[in-house]
Amino acid sequence: MENEKHTTASDWMPTNLPWKAEFWSGLEAMTVMRLNPHWHIDSENGAYKVEDILSHATFPTQALVSAQDGLCTMDFAGAGLSIAARRNEQGKTDLSYRFEPGATPGLDAQKAESAMRFWLPSLREYYRLFTADSLQNKFWRVFMNKVMLKMNPTQRRICAFMFKLTLLEMLLIVILGVGFWFYVNAG
Repeated sequence: MENEKHTTASDWMPTNLPWKAEFWSGLEAMTVMRLNPHWHIDSENGAYKVEDILSHATFPTQALVSAQDGLCTMDFAGAGLSIAARRNEQGKTDLSYRFEPGATPGLDAQKAESAMRFWLPSLREYYRLFTADSLQNKFWRVFMNKVMLKMNPTQRRICAFMFKLTLLEMLLIVILGVGFWFYVNAG
């Protein structure tokens, strides 16, 4: 009996965010790849070498992003993965993915679905920052583009740990300062 390989596709995931064609037409392939919280990406001669720490697979890929008429597709040749965004009837944005098995050794439909559980919400949250035009969202857009998306997942975790540790140190200094002030003024 032959082992058939079936393409896995998800249903459209509604985001309740308005469709912004300028976002999807200006989206870069490297940005989409860096939004995957489990991919370590190295550039090699126009292609990318990806190490997926969730599935323990390593593979070369080339990303292609194309947007037109209310549909944006992000194809990752070599990984067998594809993400799509569309404008639905209400003018909102929907996301979906497709996986074609066999393209990447060690990556099966179950692992691809697991990866998408993290990747699609990450893409949705990044898109949310672009749909709102508040000062806070503009700051986070710049921070994400200039700092966070330039790091690999390990560097992001280390950065988050250092940030939390610094906040804890500052809190300790404030507590010691307040305690010292009460100690000095108690007499």
